Amino acid sequence: MNVPTKLAAFSAALVAAFGAAAAAGALIDPTDGTAGGPRADGHGAVHEPAAAAALPGGLASTQDGYTLVLEPDDVRAGEPSTLAFRILGPDGRPVRGGYDVESERELHLIVVRRDATGFQHLHPRRAPDGTWRTPLRVETPGSYRVLADFTIDGVRRTLGLELLVPGTVPPPASPAPVRRSTGVDGFSVSLDAGRLRAGREGTLRFRVTRGARPVRDLQPYLGARGHLVALRQGDLAYLHVHPEEDAADGEIPFRATFPSAGRYPLFLQFRTGGVVRTASLTVEVDR
Repeated sequence: MNVPTKLAAFSAALVAAFGAAAAAGALIDPTDGTAGGPRADGHGAVHEPAAAAALPGGLASTQDGYTLVLEPDDVRAGEPSTLAFRILGPDGRPVRGGYDVESERELHLIVVRRDATGFQHLHPRRAPDGTWRTPLRVETPGSYRVLADFTIDGVRRTLGLELLVPGTVPPPASPAPVRRSTGVDGFSVSLDAGRLRAGREGTLRFRVTRGARPVRDLQPYLGARGHLVALRQGDLAYLHVHPEEDAADGEIPFRATFPSAGRYPLFLQFRTGGVVRTASLTVEVDR
């Protein structure tokens, strides 16, 4: 076998191995088999065992027999489109109802590019046959992560799949630097979190100001003072965060447990004057 032929065979083997690993990762759920699964109290709040709570969601398309399936799509960069998907139940059929309302919605959908750019938080509509649909427009070709966050019978799950948008893919953005303050639409958003440690619950206290003064007219959004999506840089694992209501003017606090050391992009959404705004920040979590 000549050298070019050997190189071609070696490359093909690498591609095959990578494809098999990627397929397994899309189907294997790291939280399966956890004893004593999540339970809900009489007020509908979800309580998870400590071991399960430490594992982030969104890394697999299947959990506890529930599977996220994307319908054939034709998403093109820079063009309006419709994203359709289904949640299949343990019986293999689309789940047509029985979703618990969490943060004023039956299901929250996150679409974000693999380099943590192009973040969108969407609220699709469910048809009687169990198919969810939402308008979607992405501006840049590449690989996107689709994360479906929902609760059934008091158990919260986050399932994830890849969405490939064709076109000339630009180089990935540089890893987000640590940034605990930013500006959006004339508002300043800063984060006070102290030192964050992996595996330990921390408080993320965001402050929204305008002209150096606390914003006093924060309006409820999705049943709270604000909504926060936290992702792990690299694999975009999805963290469940818990809002706190006790806060001063202009403050939006959350509690979160980061499962591992590293950087985490944070997407804070808040509403003023009827307009929802998104502030992007990044934190570093120590061991």
